[in-house]
Amino acid sequence: MSSPANETAAGSARRFGAFGGVFTPSILTILGVVMYLRLGWVVGQAGLAGALAIVLLSHVISIATGLSVSSIATNRTVGAGGAYFMISRSLGGPAGAAVGIPLFFAQALSIAFYVVGFAESLSMLPIPADPRLVGTVVCVALTLISLKGTDLAIKTQYVVMGAIGLSLVSFFLGRADSPPAAVAWHNPAGLPFATVFAVFFPAVTGIMAGVSMSGDLRDSRRDLPRGTLSAIGAGLVIYLAVPIWLAVNADSATLAGDFRVMWSIAYVPALIFVGVWAATLSSALGSILAAPRTLQALALDGFMPKLFARGSGPANEPRYGLVFSFVLAEIAVLLGGLDVIAQVLTMFFLATYGVTNLACGLEKWAASPSFRPTFSVPWWISLFGAGACFYVMSIIDLPAMLAALVICGLIYSLAQRKSLGNTFGDARHGIWAALVRSSLHRYRRAQFHPVNWRPNLIIFGGSLARRTYLADLGCALVQDRGIVSFSQLIEGNVRDKAAERQSALALLEEQVKQEYPLLFCRVDVVEDVHRGIVSVAQSYGAGNFEANAVMFGWSDKPERQEALLLSMIDLMALDRSVLAVRFDNQRGFGVGRRIDIWWGGLERNGALMLLLAYLLNSDDHWREAEVRILTVVGSESQQETAERELERVMAQTRLSANRRVLCEPDTVITEIMRRESRDSDLVLLGLRQPRPRETATEFFGHYDRLLDVLPTTMLVASAPSFEGAPVLFDFPSPPEPGAEDPAREEE
Repeated sequence: MSSPANETAAGSARRFGAFGGVFTPSILTILGVVMYLRLGWVVGQAGLAGALAIVLLSHVISIATGLSVSSIATNRTVGAGGAYFMISRSLGGPAGAAVGIPLFFAQALSIAFYVVGFAESLSMLPIPADPRLVGTVVCVALTLISLKGTDLAIKTQYVVMGAIGLSLVSFFLGRADSPPAAVAWHNPAGLPFATVFAVFFPAVTGIMAGVSMSGDLRDSRRDLPRGTLSAIGAGLVIYLAVPIWLAVNADSATLAGDFRVMWSIAYVPALIFVGVWAATLSSALGSILAAPRTLQALALDGFMPKLFARGSGPANEPRYGLVFSFVLAEIAVLLGGLDVIAQVLTMFFLATYGVTNLACGLEKWAASPSFRPTFSVPWWISLFGAGACFYVMSIIDLPAMLAALVICGLIYSLAQRKSLGNTFGDARHGIWAALVRSSLHRYRRAQFHPVNWRPNLIIFGGSLARRTYLADLGCALVQDRGIVSFSQLIEGNVRDKAAERQSALALLEEQVKQEYPLLFCRVDVVEDVHRGIVSVAQSYGAGNFEANAVMFGWSDKPERQEALLLSMIDLMALDRSVLAVRFDNQRGFGVGRRIDIWWGGLERNGALMLLLAYLLNSDDHWREAEVRILTVVGSESQQETAERELERVMAQTRLSANRRVLCEPDTVITEIMRRESRDSDLVLLGLRQPRPRETATEFFGHYDRLLDVLPTTMLVASAPSFEGAPVLFDFPSPPEPGAEDPAREEE
């Protein structure tokens, strides 16, 4: 995706100021067909109080959106595309496409909305005319004017604004022949509030006509806020004054049933006709200028066919987009009525307003150093505007709102799958960073209870390519319950190894991205492996959110065993659980059908081994695995006691596992373990604390005699503070079956 193309494509076309490029198209779209043909109907249906409430609620949304637009516009130069540009550069390309594509169709439909309004106004004259034919002729004429260039269209709007001004003067100077005795503040018999609101709301969507001209402005940072907020303010004053004057001069029945009520009140009725025609045609013209530019911006970013990215002439006029917009508008003219189109437009524009507010609010809340608008708006105002938009959508038509969200979601998903080269530098990273920061502060203040234990695992595996089994097992254990990280240590001097570290990190991130999406990775330069493991394990994390378990590969090389033993002793002293994996290169993890837990009961590792087996059972590879608990006792009386205790343990844990209590005092432990676990895919075995003055050769030699007869095995040493009982059991502490330690010295 070529962001620079989008942001500079219309560089030579920046020639309008705040008044001509923003205020004029905005106010002319605001003072459009709704004011002349539907505002009286709104007052008649809802009463004056309801009408004013609708006007104010609509303007609360438009003011919040205008403030958000102004804030974003004063932070960065807004390129072509208006609202789409702002959303895509704040929330990312896919989010921009999810809103920008529906916005384009809404703008194209709004052309039809205003054209149909013009045709409807002609039906009030004694002139026989087919509204569809009139609409088609008007669409063609407006398209031809736009093809001549934006300059002609803008100059035409100055004339139109004068005509609208004269019509409003005529309306407020006039008076009805027989005004009602009292103003109708309420109309209980009228249509529901939401229905009336949906018909009125397109009146305040005009600000997007000015925003969409962003690529044609001389200084969008200055012109967009001035023009947008001025248009909203002027529109609010007029939309509050007109309903009051209508209610003073006509009763509810007349207002609801006669669309020509403004004619009957006006001092010079003919000026109202001129105003209607001027307003509807200028609004349609504003929309026909906006829609192709939104489409062009989408195409420049790769979200629409490249054909629509092409511009014509020195001003880069989007003529292909203009023709496509005309086709869509013409279809709507031939198929739809005014009220139907109005409700569809309301949904599309509310969605656009909502996401624009959301984009500004999140940028402000995330407090990114790059977001420095000169027109600053509190984040809660923007988020309030977003919430108001989505709430109003729900009360107007909840199924339509859900359908709109599904459509936006599908567009978002498709845009993400295209994997376009996003060079926007949008705010998503800052938003996620702010969420992480906020969550970590809350996590720090929350009191930890053992029942909330979850695995936060760091894997020391050297090269990932050589020890993928550690990443496989670590990800299977943690899944989405905690954090799993892969750490690669490079021995040497930081200054000498800095470049090697960067290249190793890039390679590791690429491997992780493709094969282990849930795995975090890091590369550290350390003086020696032992100190590196201990240093990284105790410093990894933020605050009290830190790794609580460490995994590494078991070593059979004497030159590495001393450092590994020291690491295990220090890690246990640091209150970390230790998981040492001895991998069977021939069998690997087998078919994932059996997990054996050898429960000794002397080192209190059983609870953690049970929990790890349960976590593995949730992974796809191990989902069908049978879990077996095996323990060895020295006498028949111990066997009965152990069987009862194991049965009680499993009943309390609500875990499914088969139990085997073995009593073979004359058989060496290695033979028992070989026989029982030779067909297993993974064995969990308790790892005891090294004895005082026990050498690495003695410690590793003791376990190597067991591991030589077993398939892939994970040796587990529980952290001193780990409490498995609250996680697994319904009573304070897990009962131990009183068995012998399978890792005892063979006799």
